[in-house]
Amino acid sequence: MRYEDWDILLFPRDGQVPLKEFRVACHVVHDDELSHINGSPGLPTVCCFVPSLPPGAPYKLSIHSWATPPISQSTRSYGKFADRVVFEVRLFVDGRFVSSASMNRAGPWPNVLKNSFGFSDAGELPLSFPQFQRELLDQSYWSPADDLGRIKVIISESYPRESLSVPFERLKNIVAFSFQHAPLGTTRFP
Repeated sequence: MRYEDWDILLFPRDGQVPLKEFRVACHVVHDDELSHINGSPGLPTVCCFVPSLPPGAPYKLSIHSWATPPISQSTRSYGKFADRVVFEVRLFVDGRFVSSASMNRAGPWPNVLKNSFGFSDAGELPLSFPQFQRELLDQSYWSPADDLGRIKVIISESYPRESLSVPFERLKNIVAFSFQHAPLGTTRFP
């Protein structure tokens, strides 16, 4: 999916072809996290449907910016932090925070996110595809802000801190990408 110069693609872990995206649309949702800081009217959220991989299958995200990302006016107003801004990418699955990365404005691009926060005896755990949430089929509504059944990526302007527990100070959420997954044949894709 693409928003301005940001491009996010979802792949099987060892695959070279991204998952097909259906019904891509951009919505503006309330930014519960940072609206109190910068008075943002909302967070652009690009949504799509993708076919599910088998539950537990490893996958990866490719994050790319086609141009050097600009720093927002609200972040530039912080003055002393503007030259230290990095882009923080956070990955949520069913609303649970599972992985993150930080990127400099100059790249390198693409940046690939393929491991979760977890560790095993063999080392880092790969991102594993979530189980399809069947209760979504019975819902009488759909909301772009929902977390259940979604693989969600949020890109934020942040600056690094000298803290292990809070390594970044988020200044502005730029965009969210929300992939709603379902097994082919479960729902009707166009």
